[in-house]
Amino acid sequence: MSVLCVLWATLSIIASVLACSGFYLPYWIQGRLLGKADAYFSSFRRCNYPRLRAPNAAPEIVYECARYSSFWDIPSAWWQASTVTMGVGVALAVIAALTLLAAASSFLPHILRMTKPTRALGSLQLIAAVMMCGGIVMYPVGWDNREVRESCGNGANVYNLGKCSVSWSVHLLLGSVALLLLCFGLSFCAARHKPSQPHPLRI
Repeated sequence: MSVLCVLWATLSIIASVLACSGFYLPYWIQGRLLGKADAYFSSFRRCNYPRLRAPNAAPEIVYECARYSSFWDIPSAWWQASTVTMGVGVALAVIAALTLLAAASSFLPHILRMTKPTRALGSLQLIAAVMMCGGIVMYPVGWDNREVRESCGNGANVYNLGKCSVSWSVHLLLGSVALLLLCFGLSFCAARHKPSQPHPLRI
């Protein structure tokens, strides 16, 4: 097992952990709800949201993080598309990382000695990065929904966060994308790398 392949496997694991964390945690954007509490949103989860106990009562803030009750309750079609696209990209990143981990652990060492499987794994990571980028690009198109405007002001619109700001989960996702692109490059280097053969002994 070459150092290059071990590096590739290690970076792949880190990329998949960052992707899973950034996708699941709801800290994509941050706003202020009713001037009382910070509100956080991702494409399918949010933290701190208003709730009405009675039709004429003032809304109260529920201080918890939760996903929407169903896929169709996600308040924007663009967020729904972002969730699906991002989820598929994260799943592909995890599959590639687990395959490489198995290879680096010597369960499937022959995979990293063959050109086609190595390039296929790298291409899978490129597809994962592209799909995650697609999800990131689609997400701001849905910033014009009512829930975002409640926390970000009426100025919130497509690619305009109003009073809100981008939060740290997005940085995890961007870091994951960068590592996946680096892994794609490493896969082609690994495919061209041939392990050195021992010199034959002369008697």
